[in-house]
Amino acid sequence: MSSWRRHTLITTLVCFFVYCSAWYICSGVPKRFRSVISGSTCFQNSVEHIQPHYPPSNASLFDVGQAKLIGSNYTRMLVAGRLKDQEEPWIMEEFPDLAAAIYVVDDPSAQYHVPANKGHEAMVYLTYIIDHYDNLTDTTMFFHSHRYAWHINNLLGADNAQVIRRLSDDRVARVGYFNTRCHLDPGCPNWLHLDRPEVDWDLYAKGEEKFFTRQVWKEIFPSERIPPVVSQPCCAQFAVSRERIRLNPLSQYIHIRDWLLKTPLEDEHSGRVMEYSWQYLFARQAQLCPRMNTCYCDGFGLCFGGADKLEAWLTKLRERDIADDEVARWKPADEDPSKLRGGADEGKDGEYWRRRSRELELELEKEKEEAFARGDDIKNRKVEESSALSRES
Repeated sequence: MSSWRRHTLITTLVCFFVYCSAWYICSGVPKRFRSVISGSTCFQNSVEHIQPHYPPSNASLFDVGQAKLIGSNYTRMLVAGRLKDQEEPWIMEEFPDLAAAIYVVDDPSAQYHVPANKGHEAMVYLTYIIDHYDNLTDTTMFFHSHRYAWHINNLLGADNAQVIRRLSDDRVARVGYFNTRCHLDPGCPNWLHLDRPEVDWDLYAKGEEKFFTRQVWKEIFPSERIPPVVSQPCCAQFAVSRERIRLNPLSQYIHIRDWLLKTPLEDEHSGRVMEYSWQYLFARQAQLCPRMNTCYCDGFGLCFGGADKLEAWLTKLRERDIADDEVARWKPADEDPSKLRGGADEGKDGEYWRRRSRELELELEKEKEEAFARGDDIKNRKVEESSALSRES
C-alpha cells in the first residue's frame, strides 16, 4: 500500500473515531462519566439529555371539552396560597360551602404546604395537582388569596368573590382551560418574544422577557417546539377542568415543579415565566388571547350583545372617569376661592361635571344590569361565544 493511501486511511479512521466519540458523549454517555464532561458544549446546549423526555403532545386533544347537560351541577375546588400572617377570611365568609385548599406557603406544618416557597403561586398550583391528580373535582379554580386587586375584572368590581360566584363551569368544561381575566392588557397580544435579541427587549413593560428564554422553554417543555412568542392575559388566575388537567401525565407536573425548585431564576422571575406558560400546559397554545366580550358573556353571564357594544360601554366608562377627574379639579368657592379652576372646556364648571358623572353612572349601571339579564339566557351567551372549537392564536 502506498504511503498516500496509508495516510488517507489513517485520516479517515481518526475522523470516524472522533465523530463516534462526539455522538456517544452528546446522546448517551453513562451517568458516572457525565461529571467529567459536564462542561462540554453538547451538555450546555442540549436540555433534552438532562430532562425527562415526553413525546410531543397531540395538540388536537386540547381543543374541545364536553360540558354536562344544561342545569347539571359541577363539583368545585378553590386552590390558593397565602402567607402565615396573611389571613383571608373572605373566602369562608362568602363561600362557606365551597371546598378550598388554601396553602400556607411559609409554614411547613400547615395542612396544605409546599416543598419550598418559590415561584409565587405556581408552586401552590403544581403542588395541588401533584397531590390530588387522582382525586380532582369537575372544576379546579386556581386563584390568589386576596379578594380585590387591579388585575381582577373591573366589570365584576375587581372582586374575586364575584368572579368565583359568576364563573361558568359549563365554559370551563368546554374550553378546558379558562383564564378568568377578560381584559387582554397586559399579556396580549404578541407579548413575550423568545426569539427576540437583547437589544429589542422591552424591559420597562415586560421585564420578564429577559428571563423567558428559549433555553428556559426547553427546560420546562423539553419535547415541544419552541414558539417565537407567548401571550395570554395576566395574572395567573384561571379555572381548569378535571379532564384537561389529566391530559398531561402526572410526571409532567412533577417535572415542572422540579424545575421550579431547582431553577437559578429569582422567585419573581420563575413565577412570571410560569404565568405565561399555563396556557400552553393546559391548552397547547403559545398565544391565547380570547375576545373580551366572549370572556365576559360566556364566562360570567355579562352579555352586552357583541364586541362593539361592550366597547361602547367601556368608552362611556372612560367618559365617566374623565368627568370624575374634572370634578376633582374644582373646589367650592366658599372653601377656597383661589383654588376654583375651570374644567377642560369653557363654561363647564364643577357642578356640570358632577351632574355629568351622575348621569353616566346611572346609564352604566342600567346597561350592566341589562347585560346580566341578557346573560341569563343561554342563547344570548352562544351568540357571543367565540369559536371554542377553533384554536385562537
